[in-house]
Amino acid sequence: MKFFLVVFLLFVLPLNAYAHRPIDTSNAATREDPIVIEDHKISWAAYNKLTNVNDVDYYRLTSVKKGESIFASMLVPKIERLKSFDPVIAVIGPGLGKETDDIKEETIKNLLVIDKGEGFIIKKNDNKDESFFEPFTQTSYWKKQELEVVAPVAGTYYITVFTISNNADKYVLSIGKLEKWGIKDLAKMPGIWWRVRMFVEKRISTYLITGIIFLLFLSLIYLITKKFIFSKF
Repeated sequence: MKFFLVVFLLFVLPLNAYAHRPIDTSNAATREDPIVIEDHKISWAAYNKLTNVNDVDYYRLTSVKKGESIFASMLVPKIERLKSFDPVIAVIGPGLGKETDDIKEETIKNLLVIDKGEGFIIKKNDNKDESFFEPFTQTSYWKKQELEVVAPVAGTYYITVFTISNNADKYVLSIGKLEKWGIKDLAKMPGIWWRVRMFVEKRISTYLITGIIFLLFLSLIYLITKKFIFSKF
């Protein structure tokens, strides 16, 4: 019983501290085949990677209403090779102006697909890379920029991630602020814990922790079985 209580506390209580729902990033994430966010108000997290310096990931927000807030923030896993990696966030959509954040318009034109009637707001990293520790997965990140836009008209908007530097790598894009989890989501927590730790390249410690938990579970089964068998005599 104590074992199951410990596991419950490990995987459930930290939801208050980090309640982003993981996004399926298996799609190509292009403008033509974007990753679709059905409800942009819910807090989502995309664990993804720019494959090269010309890569741009597109996240499509469907059915955004006029006056609704579009929120995005950027984290980068605290891995030494990513120390200087600064992904850029942009929101593209109808009714927006053109805010370049000092990025050359020629660069923007070469990287982003912007249809007629759409504008864009771009945000580069604007802080000193404050560290952030996520207690549920026991992983660390560098906090980058945040971008919040009020939709001027109803329609479809895109959040994009790209780079203007010479490196491209892993990032964590958070979308939305509303923490919303159901009972069914709790069963997914061990899998989320595993995938996030693998994403931030904590493989050895993840294998060790998983092995210890498995051995404890087997020990518990053995003790229960032994007690049951001897209770028969």
